[in-house]
Amino acid sequence: MASARTTVAALLLSLLAALASSYSVPMFATRRSSMTMRKGRKSLRKTVASGLSSSTGAVRPMAGAEPAQRASNWVAVSGISSRSDLPSEEGKVKVVETMAPQLIDGATTPAGAVSVVTYEGKTYCTDVSCPSCKIPLTKARILEPNEETGGADPRIACDFCSATFNVRTGERVEDAKGTGFVGGIVKGLMSANKDQSNLQTYDLGEKDGKVLINLP
Repeated sequence: MASARTTVAALLLSLLAALASSYSVPMFATRRSSMTMRKGRKSLRKTVASGLSSSTGAVRPMAGAEPAQRASNWVAVSGISSRSDLPSEEGKVKVVETMAPQLIDGATTPAGAVSVVTYEGKTYCTDVSCPSCKIPLTKARILEPNEETGGADPRIACDFCSATFNVRTGERVEDAKGTGFVGGIVKGLMSANKDQSNLQTYDLGEKDGKVLINLP
């Protein structure tokens, strides 16, 4: 009886050993393939980076000599083929679809949309919606610079809740006045719970005739 059990056990061990040896090569091949894929991805990243953000010093910021963001991650804007596609009307907010993965949100901005506006020859770019009321800034008012913006940067005021920001840096400033009857009611209802976050802004630049956006 004991001899039969020993024989069965030996056969099982032999079978397991054979199975293990048969899977050893595919496992190695998988690891090698994984290493190759990782190398390929690294090469792809280098290729994309060299094509979009090499020689970042050559990128000319559109909102002034000093970019609002210190880090440089310039990528092409698919919704703008050249500077001629930018809004030409002063103070008129235009929505542009960037298709940048960092800006895509399936629920709110499936195409990575941003707001772009021109003021006194400079072009500014912000999130597409107001951080306070989450309403798109398509009808936002562009206001002249004041003391809060150092007398240099214009302000953008949400047409719905009156939340106001430095359009270049996104910093929150005093809410604009003159919202009208409906706007006044909305402002009163939202004032207690209004989000006081700053507005996300993005630097736009130009290089070799192409418009680039500096993503965080």
